[in-house]
Amino acid sequence: MEKKKKIAIAALVLVFAAAAVIWAAVRPKEVTNYDAVFEEDQERPENEGEEASVGRGIQIPGYKSIEIPAGTKDVSVELTNPEENQVYFQISFYLPETDETIYSSDLIKPGQSLYEITLEKEMEAGEYPLTVQYATFTADEEMAPQNGAEVNCTLVVR
Repeated sequence: MEKKKKIAIAALVLVFAAAAVIWAAVRPKEVTNYDAVFEEDQERPENEGEEASVGRGIQIPGYKSIEIPAGTKDVSVELTNPEENQVYFQISFYLPETDETIYSSDLIKPGQSLYEITLEKEMEAGEYPLTVQYATFTADEEMAPQNGAEVNCTLVVR
């Protein structure tokens, strides 16, 4: 009888070991690209910004103008990656007249919005041509670059 118990216990151990191996092989893989930096989730403020969609496949928000206060790096804007997208966004603000980038986000997940950002420099009052650049990457562990987009608008600094 002792021999049968040992065989039964050994069989149970083998079944559990086989189940663990099968589970490890078929479970969803975790994203292991640990050097990717994502934006933190932000709460929507009470006032909403203007947004329009352009493009095919990947939804790109468009802007006629973006208004910010003068003399500060910390500004309120609404930058959104529509939840219909299957890509991560990296959004940059580029001033074509001076050939400089004044803002670059970390990766923004589909459905995520930013409402508060920090510019590279304080802007003086005035109106500036602004190019909003969208770099897009697959929302998987490869994060392969996809088609990007540029939206030209006016940066209004008051």
